[in-house]
Amino acid sequence: MVNAGDISIEGIMAHLEAFQAIADMNGGNRAAQYSGYNASVDYVVSVLESKTNYTVTVQPFNFDITAENTAPSFSQISPTSVSYARYLEFNTLTYTGSGNVEAPAVDGGDGCSPSSFVGFTPGNIALLARGDCDFSVKTDNAVGAGASGVLIYNYEGQGAFSGTLGSTKPIPVFGISYDLGRSFIDGGETPVLAMFSDMSVETVYTSNVIADTTTGRPDRVIVVGSHLDSVPAGPGINDNGSGSATNLELATELYRNNVTTQNKVRFAWWGAEELGLLGSEYYVSQAVESGEINNIAMNLNFDMLGSPNYFRGVYDGEGADIGIRTGCVNIEGLLTNFFDFDNLPWNLTEFTGRSDYGPFIENGIPAGGLFTGAEVIKPNDFRKEYGGLANTAFDPCYHAHCDDIYNIDQEVLISNAKAAYYALTSTAENLALDFWLTNPQSSSKKRYRTHNELPSSAVFTKK
Repeated sequence: MVNAGDISIEGIMAHLEAFQAIADMNGGNRAAQYSGYNASVDYVVSVLESKTNYTVTVQPFNFDITAENTAPSFSQISPTSVSYARYLEFNTLTYTGSGNVEAPAVDGGDGCSPSSFVGFTPGNIALLARGDCDFSVKTDNAVGAGASGVLIYNYEGQGAFSGTLGSTKPIPVFGISYDLGRSFIDGGETPVLAMFSDMSVETVYTSNVIADTTTGRPDRVIVVGSHLDSVPAGPGINDNGSGSATNLELATELYRNNVTTQNKVRFAWWGAEELGLLGSEYYVSQAVESGEINNIAMNLNFDMLGSPNYFRGVYDGEGADIGIRTGCVNIEGLLTNFFDFDNLPWNLTEFTGRSDYGPFIENGIPAGGLFTGAEVIKPNDFRKEYGGLANTAFDPCYHAHCDDIYNIDQEVLISNAKAAYYALTSTAENLALDFWLTNPQSSSKKRYRTHNELPSSAVFTKK
């Protein structure tokens, strides 16, 4: 049996209970732009300061965000008159622009390239399919074609949704259900739709939490990160309380077990990931500016570790750029080796920069991590290995109000936490970490991929 320390589900769940209580006392969420996030920061800092001797730093940063002046609305003018209910039938995307639009709505395909809009009439509303590229790219292409509004319809079988556009946009952008989107396209008569949103730009002041071990080489730093914020719609207990609570358990157990860290470990809880990886991007930008980036050896990232209809996903290191691919594959191998020792099924999952490892791999830092699935529908053949429900999302409460304390599979969460601790201690104790990250480790095992079988998410992909 490989070393997993004394990582306990009880310890992780206690942190999740605390995050749930924070959300309950702060409007039902822990989003970076609201008080629940600040309370989450205070909680993490208090645990670290009471249970470790780490150097704890709160790193402030700020960002601009759009805020509602009045409630948005969405309706069909013709061929029939219908008013649609917010949250149930449509939702705004973060950074949506203002507008009061009445126009025909026409199919723009996936909107991922300007060619999607050949023949598009300026002033029309663009109907775009979710997937294949991020929401910002779709919207920018639509704006370039003269669209007055954008409606992005969900994956087949899925309802209205929200997400982030990454930066402010000049037109209204709403997320609608697959069925509603296809009804506009396949109905035979071009619908005339009305979109209204009234937004203003506000500056939000927030922070990351950083905790450094007091031992280990400062020129070979292992950054262990997870985003601490939720979306405004809910408490974010799986996304990403599960990663943040696991990270906190890793930090306290590493200290309690008196692990000899040959390499400095830097635990990080990122802010504003849900708004476009803003906290991790800020941290990396400051590290580049100061030269600290040269001291960072690798990054471990833990995002959504307890999805209720899970698969056990390990980031596919082969998806990394050639310069860091060996290190990423080696990190992947640590995690999959642990699962193999415990006779647990696992699959490789896409490594496209969707989460907070993105800014690290963009700057030549090898990374790896774990993921148990979000809004994508679980394929039937995954039930053979993992059980669960087919034709249902890996996390049916993804970015929703029901992502609460009951939205966690504790079995997959503890297995992921133990694998994370194994990968952390293996690298923290490695005297030859630089060599290990740049030289292939022998392995004859078959590598199983899922990202070629599962549709890519477009919630936010950092390109």
